[in-house]
Amino acid sequence: MNIQTAAKAPHSAVELDHQRYLEVRDTSLKELLMHAARRSGRSVFQIQREFRQMARSHSRLNMVEYVRHGLFRHDRFTDEQRAAYISNDLHWDMTHKCNNRAWSGAAEDKVLAGTILAAGGVPVPPILAVIDRSPRLYPGIAKITSPEALRDVLCAQGGAVFGKIVDGMVSFGAFRVDGADSTHLRCAGQPPMTYAGFLDDFVGANAYLLQPALENHPEIARFAPALATVRMVNMVREDGVCCPLAVIKLPQGGHIADAFWRPGNLACEVDVATGAIRTIAERAGPEIAFHEDHPQVPGLMGMTLPHWQKLIEINARAAQLFAPIRYQSTDIAITPEGPVIVELNYGGGFDLPQYASGRGMLTPEVRAFFESHGWSFEPLKRKLSLLGLG
Repeated sequence: MNIQTAAKAPHSAVELDHQRYLEVRDTSLKELLMHAARRSGRSVFQIQREFRQMARSHSRLNMVEYVRHGLFRHDRFTDEQRAAYISNDLHWDMTHKCNNRAWSGAAEDKVLAGTILAAGGVPVPPILAVIDRSPRLYPGIAKITSPEALRDVLCAQGGAVFGKIVDGMVSFGAFRVDGADSTHLRCAGQPPMTYAGFLDDFVGANAYLLQPALENHPEIARFAPALATVRMVNMVREDGVCCPLAVIKLPQGGHIADAFWRPGNLACEVDVATGAIRTIAERAGPEIAFHEDHPQVPGLMGMTLPHWQKLIEINARAAQLFAPIRYQSTDIAITPEGPVIVELNYGGGFDLPQYASGRGMLTPEVRAFFESHGWSFEPLKRKLSLLGLG
């Protein structure tokens, strides 16, 4: 992710999101230990000793993950189930081990990825324009470099416009423009801004892709006021595309993006074979909370997502278009007209699938896939010994 912030833009969308992210991410070691000790009825010393064993195992879990997954609760997990967890800290090393790194830019640059997907017959959101005041050219796409050009694009658009950083991740800096007139635009959750102020202060030096804001299928809209997407975890093998786990991310409250780090958002495991909702998870304090149903609107648990078979088909096609990226993920919106690929990711964090499902993602099938690309699940102590450092 290459996010830039201008020195004179203390309130850019990226900076605001990064500040919020740090606020909800950071919990002191003392708080984590005390939470685990209170909930488990064991001493802080016992919690620390157990955590160190997991940190030195193949899982390499950090303390936040150990507590957030609730792995200190002996009544919930067997040793085998604990061993199925893997730290998100290992994500990039494992991803690079599987993938052709030359393809990372093609996936993470949303303009390039969208162009490849569209050319390959995969439904993607149309591009209205790109905000970019660098020298880069975008053939066939309107490039916005001035307040006047931004005004013309927004005023010509009949509905809401969604903006995201061209090479951004975890929805940092995403915005939705809900209205525009000759002098001001109105972003969700923000006061009206002039076009010049928006470009200089809110956008800053970042390049943004502008697309019409998609709408959820009515069956999903009941549970998410803004666009939800399905995260498909993809392993591209010689015999085809395998998806070991799927998650739907549901934005809640006033959030316009579905990232799970945003407080109150929900993440649900989806049965890959049927499209049925199996869990409903929320980040509530140091530990993930699981709900029996949607906290406000009953009927989410067990529902089957619409257009599921079509989603499976377009996910497989998208994955094969980017087949040199053997471990990857897609984010797919389910609109009234059907599934639309919103993003294809080079890799895909291990945290979201494990948080949403309440179990580790290292099934025998997943382990075999990573091992086939040369990754070793040897415990840290064993690795150090082999290197002559243990």
